[in-house]
Amino acid sequence: MPENFKGDTLSVKSGALASTGLRYHELAMQAWLNKVFILRWGFPIPVVFTSPMDAFSEFTRLWSDDRNPFKYLLEAKDDHGTPLYLPFPSPVRYPLLSVYRRNWKLRQSHNFSIHRMRNINWPTVSDNAPPLYGKRQQGTNLELHDLGEVTTSRFPMAIDYRFQVDFYCNRPDTQAYFLRQFWNEFWRTGGPVPQTWALVRYPVIGAKLVRLYLDGEIESTTPETPEDGKNVEYRITTNLVMEGYDIDVDLKYYPALWTLVTRGLPLSPGELEAAFTFENVTPEFEISTNLRVNQANDTVNYRAKVSNMPSDGTYSHAQTVLPNQPSSMQFEALVINDNNPAGYPDSAAVQAFGNGTFS
Repeated sequence: MPENFKGDTLSVKSGALASTGLRYHELAMQAWLNKVFILRWGFPIPVVFTSPMDAFSEFTRLWSDDRNPFKYLLEAKDDHGTPLYLPFPSPVRYPLLSVYRRNWKLRQSHNFSIHRMRNINWPTVSDNAPPLYGKRQQGTNLELHDLGEVTTSRFPMAIDYRFQVDFYCNRPDTQAYFLRQFWNEFWRTGGPVPQTWALVRYPVIGAKLVRLYLDGEIESTTPETPEDGKNVEYRITTNLVMEGYDIDVDLKYYPALWTLVTRGLPLSPGELEAAFTFENVTPEFEISTNLRVNQANDTVNYRAKVSNMPSDGTYSHAQTVLPNQPSSMQFEALVINDNNPAGYPDSAAVQAFGNGTFS
């Protein structure tokens, strides 16, 4: 990862709703819609996540809730200072945006999830204890082997998130203003597909800009004739695709640093050898600290446990000169009779095979 990495790995909850790919891309879609589509009075157009048929009823339900997420609309006033929205039980009003989940598709050209990010960050840069800043960061919950751990996970899986976005209003000029705002955002295109960029706040890897493009056409779904007793509902329907990523939040921590040399001066060859072999050759070389769990590591110590392992630098040659290693095998005969158990060759087959030599 780059040095300016701003992700958060210590507080990620792998089982939380906020850590699911669909959730943080929906939040990014809502943030993008609130930034682009603004009412004349400077407030974001309300956004609901539901099917197009239930958009207005869902808006009404949320408006009546004690935790009404659209309370900011109560501050909207017209040119004469008259409030445009009144608290519940007063009815809500258009305009309104609805977002509906359509489908999800793997984006193979950008997908590398079979590989692992071997070094996301060092987890102890933000210890869960209050740090004491000085020449080095200190914490009360650190152990020796924690200092050498590195955070890893698989690379993100590239997923296209397709959303149906519907805009509702009561006036044709409001619909025209919406289209103007839409095209003013999607002018960033060098090909046949209108596109722009949206900010997604990912777990683990932090905030990233992703591509957002128009899939198909912008359709007017305004009914030709309004229902009896109702005003005309001007409606626009379009599909937007967000080229997002599903993040692996099941982080793994592996040891990556086994020896810490606590000395400011350059090391002599003997001191360097002592540090790399985890041995304090002489008392004056006792300058390294073993950071491995339980002062041992099966991989590092494997060579000492296996008797026929050659020393460093002699592996390829030693394989040919090791003692007690046969260079050929002579096949003489097999003890065969006609009462062999099932699966063994009979005497006729052995005689047909004959004797042989394998070298």
